[in-house]
Amino acid sequence: MKKLFYVLLITLLSSNLLAQDNICIGQKFSMHSLALGEDRPYWVYLPPKYDDARYGKASYPVIYLLDGDTNFMALAAIQSTFTRGMYNNMPECIIVAIPNTDRARDLTPTRSSLKHNGQDLFTNSGGSSHFTSFLTSELRNTIDSAYRTNGYNMLIGHSFGGLYVVTTLVRHTGSFNAYIALDPSLWWDNKVIYKEAQAIWNKTDFEKRYLYIAMAKDENKADDIQKHSETIDRFCTEVLKSAPGNNLNGAWKYYEDENHGTILMPGMFDALRTIFDGIELPVKEIPENPGLIEEYYGKLSERLGFTFIPDENLIDNIGKYAVSVKKTENAIKIFEYNLKNYPDSPNAKKSLSEAREKLMNK
Repeated sequence: MKKLFYVLLITLLSSNLLAQDNICIGQKFSMHSLALGEDRPYWVYLPPKYDDARYGKASYPVIYLLDGDTNFMALAAIQSTFTRGMYNNMPECIIVAIPNTDRARDLTPTRSSLKHNGQDLFTNSGGSSHFTSFLTSELRNTIDSAYRTNGYNMLIGHSFGGLYVVTTLVRHTGSFNAYIALDPSLWWDNKVIYKEAQAIWNKTDFEKRYLYIAMAKDENKADDIQKHSETIDRFCTEVLKSAPGNNLNGAWKYYEDENHGTILMPGMFDALRTIFDGIELPVKEIPENPGLIEEYYGKLSERLGFTFIPDENLIDNIGKYAVSVKKTENAIKIFEYNLKNYPDSPNAKKSLSEAREKLMNK
């Protein structure tokens, strides 16, 4: 057995040494922030066909990911899973991951009064307003200038990052279209953001923005003054659903099998699938009824208050499927719809031309 292990190890190392191409999911950049007075790194993931000259120059939603240095690969993997094949569960997005330099400073809304053995904790906390200026003005302007963005912006954060997500929704409601808070630290500073949310919840028109909260299993101790899980639970049950007329799309889920550290992947997975519920097309029905594409995307756009159009490659594949099941006339309608959305696409023109030629030669 030991000999076999060494043989396998040598084989694996040899195959890695012989590899010719690297697998790359993004690029690292840095910019100077006047709001923060420091250089800030950021990482960017682009959809696989972003620079593919065969396809039209699509524009994309942007996901801004806090704790980007630890969460980047997980989110890229979820996006890849949700946007492959013909059963898409979300639109293809640009991911902008923001690594930390001073996490407690940037992600907390107030200066902490917590002490341990007489010593102040989080002495540099309470700088989220400066971080917001960096994120929503400086970094977003850079991203919007450099890439084809469509104006739909999402924010994802975990723990202190989740606290920042809810803080941003409460204090800067219009900054993002969708907010995902994973086990947020709403206990912070005697529940300051919880209380601010209570005060504005039934007075604010959230204009179809989305808030998803993921709560890990309750690990509170009886003497825990922070009451982390209890505060999240009360926020979700008493605040989130307390004003049904405030035009907020809100959802939350309790993950009894996940702790504060493991909730990240399932939380992001469920949040994105929930926000974009209804985006998955009934592929096998469309060759009979191409109008279902616009019907589904119309309902999604209405619910989220933003106009979404389907990915070009997705519709191209569905059109080719329609051809394969002998629904060429409807395939032409599907390809025409795709070309209308992506008029500069060589691929969309080619697919439409081939379908028309096939129909003429029947």
